This record gives sequence, C-alpha cells and structure tokens, in this order.
Amino acid sequence: MTDRTDKSPSAPDASSSSHVGRGVTRVDAEDKVRGAARYVDDLTFPDMLHAALVFPGVAHARLEGVDPSPALKMPGVHAVIVAADIPGENQVGCVDKDQPLIPQGRIRYTGDAVAVVVADTPALAREAALAVRVDAVELPAVFDAEEAMQPDAPLVHDGGNAFLHFRIRKGDVAKGFEEADTVIERVFHTHHQEHSYLEPLGTIAVPEEGGSVTVYGTMQCPYYVQKAVATVLGIPLSRVRVRQTVTGGGFGGKEDAPSEICACAALAAWKTGRPVKLIHTREEDFYRSSKRHPMSVSFKLGATTDGRFTAAEIRVVADAGAYSTLSPVVIFRSAVHATGPYEIPNVKTDAYGVYTNRQTTGAFRGFGQPQTIFANESVVDEMAERLGMDGIELRLKNCLDVGKRTATGQLLTESVGLPETIKKARDVSGWRKKRESYAGDSGRIRRGIGIGSIYYGVSLGAKGLLLDASGAHLNVYRDGSVRIAVGGTEMGQGLLTVLCQIAADSLGAPIESIHVDHVDTSIVPDSGPSVASRTTLMTGNAVIDAAAKLKVAMGEVAADMLGTSSDGIEFRDGLVRGGGGSVTFADVANECWLRNVNTAAEGWYAAPESTFDENGQGDAYAVYSYATHVAEVEVDTETGEIHLVRVTAAHDVGRILNPVTLEGQIEGGVLQGAGMGLYEQMKTEGGNITTPDFSTYIIPTAMDVPEIESVFVEERYSKGPFGAKGIGETPAMPGAVAIANAVTHATGIRFNELPVTAEAVRLALSKRRDQ
Repeated sequence: MTDRTDKSPSAPDASSSSHVGRGVTRVDAEDKVRGAARYVDDLTFPDMLHAALVFPGVAHARLEGVDPSPALKMPGVHAVIVAADIPGENQVGCVDKDQPLIPQGRIRYTGDAVAVVVADTPALAREAALAVRVDAVELPAVFDAEEAMQPDAPLVHDGGNAFLHFRIRKGDVAKGFEEADTVIERVFHTHHQEHSYLEPLGTIAVPEEGGSVTVYGTMQCPYYVQKAVATVLGIPLSRVRVRQTVTGGGFGGKEDAPSEICACAALAAWKTGRPVKLIHTREEDFYRSSKRHPMSVSFKLGATTDGRFTAAEIRVVADAGAYSTLSPVVIFRSAVHATGPYEIPNVKTDAYGVYTNRQTTGAFRGFGQPQTIFANESVVDEMAERLGMDGIELRLKNCLDVGKRTATGQLLTESVGLPETIKKARDVSGWRKKRESYAGDSGRIRRGIGIGSIYYGVSLGAKGLLLDASGAHLNVYRDGSVRIAVGGTEMGQGLLTVLCQIAADSLGAPIESIHVDHVDTSIVPDSGPSVASRTTLMTGNAVIDAAAKLKVAMGEVAADMLGTSSDGIEFRDGLVRGGGGSVTFADVANECWLRNVNTAAEGWYAAPESTFDENGQGDAYAVYSYATHVAEVEVDTETGEIHLVRVTAAHDVGRILNPVTLEGQIEGGVLQGAGMGLYEQMKTEGGNITTPDFSTYIIPTAMDVPEIESVFVEERYSKGPFGAKGIGETPAMPGAVAIANAVTHATGIRFNELPVTAEAVRLALSKRRDQ
C-alpha cells in the first residue's frame, strides 16, 4: 500500500525562483508554428498497413454473426478481425468491466465496432469495412436517462440501467428547509458536448521482438492504453510500450477512447505481424469518442430573509451512454460539488449514473461539474432576486473560506481564494455600475451582466486515490544538459514549458539546457491519467523530488571542487556557489562523470489521503481551486441573437508558474464555456448523430471571441510545486452559467436548459409578449 503521509518534496524558496512566475515562451511553440511537430498521422513505418472499423449503424441489436468473406476477397485486404480472434480478454472498460473491445452477441450503441479490417491503404480499409456483412437483429432501445430508470425500460446491460448511485448526507435537510424563509426548487437540463479537439483519435501499433508491441498515439493517459493493450493481447504490461506522440488537444476526450483505438491497432499488428495505423475521420471520432454527460439536475435551495443558506437538496441523473467508461469518477465529482462553492449546513444529494443506447460519456473539461454548476448558480441567482439582494453580496455571505466546511463536511484549512475571486471579478468587471445601468435598457438591444462562481477538487480525490501518484526521471549529462521523462502528458496546455521552469529552479540548471520528453511508459512508472487539473501538481512535485536527490549527489562533488562543506552549496541560474566561490552547473556535471557519480534520479509524488464514507462525508479532495466569471452580453430582442461582449475571469491558482500559459488556459476555457452556454448541440435520431461534423455541430470561432480579462488570485497551497494548484479544468466551468445569468439579466427570463440559443431566446420572448 502506498504511504500517503505528508512527504511533499521541498521546493526551493519560492521568493528566490528565477524562472517560476515568468512568462517563459513555450518550448514547443516554434515546432508547432513551423509545422515541424510530428503528430501520429505524420509518422510512418516500413511495411505499414492501415485499419478501419466496421460499424453496423444500429443503436441496440442482437449480433447474430459477422461475415468477413466479401472483404477478404478484395486485393490488398490482409485481415478482418472479430471478437473470436482476440487472444486475451475482450475488455477495455476503464473503471467497470462492462465494455468489450469488439462486441460479441450484443450491440449497444451506434459507435460499437464489430470488426477491424486491415488493408494496404486507409481508403481500401474503409471500402472493405463496408463490404463486411453484419447479421444483427434490432432490439428496443432507450435514449433518455430518466426513461431508462423506469421499470419497463429496455435493458442496456443485464442487471439494470441505473448502475451507479452516490449519496451525500449532511445535517438534517427537513429541519433546514423548515428554518428557511424562502425555498426555490427548479429542474435543469444539459446535453452532450463534443470535445472538438484539433486532432482526431489516431494510433500506430508496431510489433516488436519476443511478442512485444510498441504503441504510438495521441492520448492523455498512456498507462490506460498500456493496460488495455496488455489485457486484449493477453501479454504482460512489460511487453507493451506506449509512446505518446505530439497531441493536438484532449480536454478529457483522449482519456478513455484511446484505449479502444490503440487496442484495435495492436490487435491488428499482432494478427498481421506488421505495423498498423488507425486514424479516425472526424465523423468516426464523433461517434467513438466519449462526450460530456447529459444531465438532468433537480435543485432545491432554502435561505433565510437575510440571505443565509439553510438547506439544499439535489438530484442528479447522468446519461452514461452504452458503457460506464469514466462515469463513476465523473459522477462522484458531480455529487461532491453539487451544492456549489457554499457552506450549507444541511445537504441531501443523490447522483445517479444510467445506461442508455447513446454515445458513451466520460471525461470532459470540468469533469461532471459544469452541468451541476448551471443548476446551483442559476438557483443562487434567482434566490438573490427573490430576497432583493445583489447576487455577489449573497455569494460572499455564503461562500467557502478557510474555517468553513464543504458539503462532505471537509474543513478547509488553507488555499481558499474564492472570496477574493468574487471581489476581484466584481471590481474588474465594474459589476455594480453595469448591473444598475443595464437594467434600464429599453431598446431592441438589451445588455446583461451575469456571474458564476465555482470550486473544483484538484486531482482524483477519494474515488481515484489508487491512481493518484506520479513519477519523473531526471538525467544530467556530462555537458550539463538535462533530459526529463515524466508520466504526465502535454496536450497543448503548456506542461512541457512549466516543467522546464520547475526543473530549472529546483535543480539550478540553465532553463535552455533542459528538455522534457513526451511520455514513454518504458521509462517512468505508472503515473495515472493527465486529467482533473492534476498534472502540474503531481508531475511538478515528482520533478522537484528528483531534483532534490540529484542536488545531494552533485552538491557533494561541487563542495569538493570549491573546498567547502556541502551544507552551504547553492544551485541557481546555471551556477553552483559555495565557500565564496562558484563553478558552472556544467562543470559540476562533468566532474561527476569523471568521478563515476550517478547523475540520474527518480522522483515520485503521491497525493495526500482523501476519504469518503457511505454518507458522502469526508475529505473528498486534498485541495480545491476556485474561480468566478462575470459575463456581459447583448441580446437582440427581435431575433434572439446573443453577443458575448466581455468576460472577466478571476482564478485562484495557488501560485502563478507561467502567466502566459495560464492566460492561454483561461482564454480557451472561456470559449469552451461559451460553446456549452450558447452554441453546441449534438443532435441524434435513433442513436445516430445528425450533427457529426463542424458544418452541423456549431462551436465558437475566432469571430465569437469576447474581450477576456484574466485575473489571478494567489492563495498558495503548501503541498503544491512552488505553491501552485491545478488550473486546467476551472476556466471552462463558470462560463456557461455566467452567460445564462447575463441573458436572464438582459431579458428578465430564466432559462433551465443549455445551450441558450437564439431560437430559445426568441421563442421565450415571443411567449412572454403573447401572454
């Protein structure tokens, strides 16, 4: 069992850092701008074949058989692989073992692939895939999670459709509502959201000597892929090497789905004995990648006349789709955070995961929280109106702070910047003046200003503790250059740059001499997934740990070179100082080589203990990040069109490691929040997606970018690298509800469904005029 007592690595004094806190240029920027970065589809291997998948196109069916003979007769087709061909276990479920790689006997959604075709070219592989005959008898299907919970609903899996239930019980909810002077109860709905990363899913599997395989791919979680490939092929983990290629975005969509596509390619490579590439088209990616969970959220809130929250009761029903994938950890987070970032003495929350015959749902930036945030922040806003209070005043009265307890009863002891984010967002946005001024609009164009506040448990928490550790390998060469291997993935967020900064200040090496590799599972132990805003925190601490070990060995050599004690040695900015003199970091590295001193070290960091009992009480996460967004809109009351004008985004990040990459994270997150709030609708009919590309699935473009003001709050976390916390998820979380609240301010109409489209606004305004 992992020892999770507090063993946080000792980072150098943050006040003396030379690189941390600076806007260092991204180390991968030039390659990407020049087109030199090599994504998986840019790679090729001798004798490489190509694979395509066979989709029956039915949402629920009994699979009677698959006839590959028409495809196998086509010249250039090398294999058609079905479930019976799998040498290991036909299973790729991330958490629950409910998902076969290739269905056998039952098709559960339109993204199920019943065979893998291997051919000389991608075009031939796809043509041959269409030639495969599939004998399937359609079964009754269910496409709504609430309907799926009914006793007479078609079963997606034997054992029932409602497969998951998390409960939070705190205080006495009935008593809390009795103490309330005002009670508001509403139901809210959100729908699928597509990740819309630039690069679709793709992989290459290369067979190696001794029955091993190397898998290259665009992914967030190489260790998930390693496990899936080993399981399907029936070989040890040590014979599966996974190498992450340059990854063109993920946002959670490349956490679970790459295990499926990579296992298919590995199976094809095993079958043919040749390298196999499998790249999804955009439409295939829409069908096969997991989505944000559609949710229905019932939210009931009680408050006293002076604005003190007394009780909250929440029911969350999440559509998991055909397989559970990451629903257990996503819905756990929905349940823990369902009340919003407020201290409420009496809480009852029930969160359910439900199978349907729709696309699978899993990780998406925000990880199950934007849906519940839409509900809680809408009701808090309405409560402020009902009580005649300013929305910010009500939030400040109830918001979490040091010394307060969350819905799970966790006492917050440090790094709680929520009140400051609310105040800064208020002041920077000019909230008070605009709130009053916009309320007086009377023309066709109405302005509105809205707010959303959130908190987010950093890393995996109590339901992911077994995966919550990370490693790093640092190697100092004799010329003083440094190469770092880590278990966390760069997918566009700027991790490689931040790790160079952390390593430069922790080790004292020149930052230009440091190189960080993409993940290779043969070098660094299983470091869990690159999700949940955990990568900088966990991997950064692992790098610091390795650097501290290196400085001990190198410090003794440097002390001998300087004729002083190793106790007084300081590593900083490429120099090693002590005894009144100095030598270069490179000179010390060379001297270590000459003396046969080991200049490589392993670093490791395990998350602190977290707990969650049968009543949903405990320290669910070690630390939380906080944010407040204020959105300003203009609404055309005749057409319903909404123009997002400005967003003020205030974030508690613990410590700023790189302000430029932070701003990039926030700006991207604001646009994703706008997509969820205003545009993105994945429409389906009978399980088939009718918006399977960017001509029909509308996302924000450069023309939709508002003015964005990023504001940072630094409430440092004692166990974070240089005091930092995670930032990856939070920028995408408050935006949708802040926009919805702004539209309500502009129109006087509250919306309970996302996205708030022009059509929805026009219809609501028309109904009000007709009353």
